[in-house]
Amino acid sequence: MPPTASNSPYDAASNGSTKHVVPYAHGLTGVDLALNDITTRGLWASIAGLAVIVLTLRLLRYFYLYLRLAVTIPLTAEQHRFWALESPIWSRLKRDLFQAPLFHTRHNKEKHLASAVSVGTLPSRLHTLLLGALVVSNIVYCTVLDYHGQPRAAVIAELRGRSGHLAVINMLALVLFAARNNPLIPILAISFDTFNLFHRWIGRIVVLESIVHMIAWFVNNERAIGYDGIMEVVMADPFVQCGLAAATAMMVIVIQSPAAIRHAFYEVFLHTHQALAIVILGATAAHIQLDKLPQKPIIYTIIGIWASERILRLLRLIYHNISYQGVSKVHVEALDGGACRVTFDVRRPFVTPPGRHIYAYIPSVSLWMSHPFSVAFASNKENPFELSPMSSRSPSFIGNPEDASKRASASPAHSVSCIMAARDGMTRKLYDRARSRRGGVYTCRAFVEGPYGAGESLDSYGTVLLFAGGVGITNQISHMHHLIHGWAAGTNATQKLILIWSVRTLEQLQWARPWLEQLSGMGRHGRELEILVYVSHLRNVEFSIQSQEMEIRPGRAPVGKLVEYQFEERIGAMSIGVCGPGALGDDVRKEARAVMGRGKVDFWEEAFTW
Repeated sequence: MPPTASNSPYDAASNGSTKHVVPYAHGLTGVDLALNDITTRGLWASIAGLAVIVLTLRLLRYFYLYLRLAVTIPLTAEQHRFWALESPIWSRLKRDLFQAPLFHTRHNKEKHLASAVSVGTLPSRLHTLLLGALVVSNIVYCTVLDYHGQPRAAVIAELRGRSGHLAVINMLALVLFAARNNPLIPILAISFDTFNLFHRWIGRIVVLESIVHMIAWFVNNERAIGYDGIMEVVMADPFVQCGLAAATAMMVIVIQSPAAIRHAFYEVFLHTHQALAIVILGATAAHIQLDKLPQKPIIYTIIGIWASERILRLLRLIYHNISYQGVSKVHVEALDGGACRVTFDVRRPFVTPPGRHIYAYIPSVSLWMSHPFSVAFASNKENPFELSPMSSRSPSFIGNPEDASKRASASPAHSVSCIMAARDGMTRKLYDRARSRRGGVYTCRAFVEGPYGAGESLDSYGTVLLFAGGVGITNQISHMHHLIHGWAAGTNATQKLILIWSVRTLEQLQWARPWLEQLSGMGRHGRELEILVYVSHLRNVEFSIQSQEMEIRPGRAPVGKLVEYQFEERIGAMSIGVCGPGALGDDVRKEARAVMGRGKVDFWEEAFTW
């Protein structure tokens, strides 16, 4: 509470000409607690209602996919024709709403003010509608005040209470949506990337509501006690100081959160963002506690969610990476083309469905920072000396290939394999260290957290068309590995599997060549497998590809022609997926939407935007 001594600015003003304003300058006088509760229920009910709708649609989809899988597994290619058709109404909904970009074709391709200044990506049409509804509902809840029958100061006090209350309420979703272990990701099958988008926008709403809260407090206090009185309260009142600290931290987050700064100084941004989040939660909790405000249970629930999620992440790290045998290690192989093929030697079985990602901690390179990477293979072998799928047989491997094969032959019993492109920060340091080592291999202690994600199940599709760009091949390899193994086990209905991989140089083909050759050599059981690699800067062929199923073509992939051809030749329902740069994702989305109205085609994109 504000100072209560006789020389308090509020006591001095209570006998002056502004005494009618003083009661509304602090405390809960004028705050409509009952209407605050109604707005809380309204906001939570709208979010819960949306979650129920999404969950219902997901359950219906799961049932449909399971039914289609059970029916189509024993069918021949000719018998898949029925499942190649789809309702025109549902096709139009997918094309024009669920999978539609906001305008024209741009969605995940970043917008740039200059060649090196990114301003982020555009949300999809559906996401824009949902974000718009969220913003409008907060504006309505914030401005539904009693404008009649009470003085102006009371209305401002009500606005102060409402805006502060809504800021705290929204912080619950803000923290939950930023969590890696967000339970809504697997329940609703919505990607972390989507929740991260909503996290950013809810954060902006919280900051704006906090600014309104401060302005409303300032307006009444300026009228009641003047600028000098405000300064006296700020210097003497811990309640106000804590609120000011939380608001200041929010302002700093706003300044350092634009996409251009996030991307240019990612690791600095992440360190600062996490530290400021702790300051905001702590200062807000103290602000509420000092004045015994009714939001106390909510803020402690938020802190509990934040702390519990961190504890769960720590337990995951301990389980997968620490045992009586020691601590997990990572083997990093520097490859031509500016990437590393990495294998994490984990201490316990690491079971991951296709399309998942991990967070890698490499303390010797980036201290406690973690970075996300898609999983290509997770190997859990009975025989730890069995040949590893990440073994390099590439002539462009830095160092002696024979030495690389010997190292790979002693692969760990439990391992996770990825590809890391050498960009800035941790990945560049890791690549440089591996390249400087004899044999091009760097080994150190590392920790793996995961798996995370909500990847699509492709088992019930007769035709699966996968596009990959650069290191996006890792995500698609995990799907291919799952489907080809399913052919032998008779657990999927996929008749045709096509991979289109775009790389810039021939050297980049070596990033995943051993994995692709291994997949190509596995049993087909009457199914079709086709691998096309497009090399945009192909000048000459320095070596031949042994596998007949892998074909190298020069230039950029003609996405439109490829989608159209594979659609015409499809067997049954068709899934088109892409993982790679935003421009490639937008191109594939455009062409997939173009054929959606002519048959059963589903599109998905694996992206990780910040």
